[in-house]
Amino acid sequence: MRVLPLFFFLLMTSAALGQTKTYVGLKAGGHINSAYMIHTVFNFRANNTFKSGLNSGLVIKHFPKKRNTFFNTGIQGGINYIQRGWVQTFKGTGLPNYSITMNYLEFPIEGIGYFGNKTKYFIGGGFYAEYLLNSTKDEDPANLSLIDFATYEENRDRRGGYGARFSGGIWQDFQFGTLQLEGFFTYSFSNFIDAGDLTNDQLPDISNLWSLGVSVGYYVSFGKLEMVK
Repeated sequence: MRVLPLFFFLLMTSAALGQTKTYVGLKAGGHINSAYMIHTVFNFRANNTFKSGLNSGLVIKHFPKKRNTFFNTGIQGGINYIQRGWVQTFKGTGLPNYSITMNYLEFPIEGIGYFGNKTKYFIGGGFYAEYLLNSTKDEDPANLSLIDFATYEENRDRRGGYGARFSGGIWQDFQFGTLQLEGFFTYSFSNFIDAGDLTNDQLPDISNLWSLGVSVGYYVSFGKLEMVK
């Protein structure tokens, strides 16, 4: 973790010397989540639907000198707080829906490409690591023998995870700062449920979380996007 402050310091120094441009700011927004949970051998498939959540974070965007091309590139990273989770339904059983919220710290890093003059349009893609802070959930259904059901258990399952992140949107520089509108999609490659081996038919051996949402950000900038000579 000591490498991160040094990395950010080098970005700021480079921008201050006029060689590059760096944006630092905050963002917040909303999204929908769900979980994909199945067992690849046994007949287990959870009927999970959407759950809304909130996201916010600190973002650093860094751009080298522009080239005389239509499309230019940079990098984006930061620290996000994001609520994940899902709602499971039990059709035909009379059981109430089951809901869980999982609050994560997310550490994304993305490569981004952009075009435009005053208003810039961008797309991005990369990876993230995450760490579960806490979770809140409903009581387990009364009769588990009739349904496919699994949930996060703190004393059994994983707190850390990783996945892919994709984003796109627009930003525009003003005299008072920079405003940005971003849409994003994340999907975890790591299973948050520790199912053991494939002989365990009581737990899904695939348990991935995904989110689809938007955020609005405000940034201050250092340096200037100059053309490569």
